[in-house]
Amino acid sequence: MKYIILILFSISNYATAQSFAGVWQGNLQNANGTLPAEMNLKVTATNSIDGQLNVMVNGSKDDYVLKGSTRGASATGILTYKDGTVFNFSMQITNDQISQQVSYNGQVILNGTFNKKTTQMNTVSSDGLYRDPTLVGKWVIEENYSSGGGFYGGSSSGIILNADGTIDDGGGSSYVSGPNSSGRSESGGNQMIAEAKALGARWYTKGNIFYWRLKINGKVTDIANSKYYIEKGALLLTDLKTGKKQLYYKK
Repeated sequence: MKYIILILFSISNYATAQSFAGVWQGNLQNANGTLPAEMNLKVTATNSIDGQLNVMVNGSKDDYVLKGSTRGASATGILTYKDGTVFNFSMQITNDQISQQVSYNGQVILNGTFNKKTTQMNTVSSDGLYRDPTLVGKWVIEENYSSGGGFYGGSSSGIILNADGTIDDGGGSSYVSGPNSSGRSESGGNQMIAEAKALGARWYTKGNIFYWRLKINGKVTDIANSKYYIEKGALLLTDLKTGKKQLYYKK
């Protein structure tokens, strides 16, 4: 009986470690911004893990060789850059999502989150542009206000970023409430989104910069729009020209 239990325990550990295996896409983040990244991992029967971490920096790819070991839902090891610089990593896998920390000289310098790559998460489309897969989906910005006399209200508007770079109107709503009345309305047909679509707008990313590709007077024009940072379903955009910040939430 003891022998059987030990075998089952070994199989369980191996099955857990195997969940690290595969291609994972996500981001590495620090206080300065977000870097799109991809990991290709293999796990052996002896619970060693190896593979490659690819990080997109300013439109080019930096490669790191990953080697380490797994223990249950955790993995630790080293990342080696092409110039020989060595970093340490630790990873945890929960609900098919990997959380990663990268450190150098004992100091954590990057935090990452990765999801298993699927055919729907391809990041380079037929136009050859990279698109951060964590940006795909519906994003909503909300504004609230209040005034004297107990009146308050708010509004929200959304934009849908499609995986192929196209965009769609995410709809909007507004509400107002006061001492004796309240109301709410739903809206669509965002004029700015409609105008952007008329210009053939496509979004893409380089490093942690969000770009628009537009067709103006028959000429394709690329516009660096904003710096972006994503954390826990929140997207912070900082306009590169004005410095204005806007906070969106994924819905």
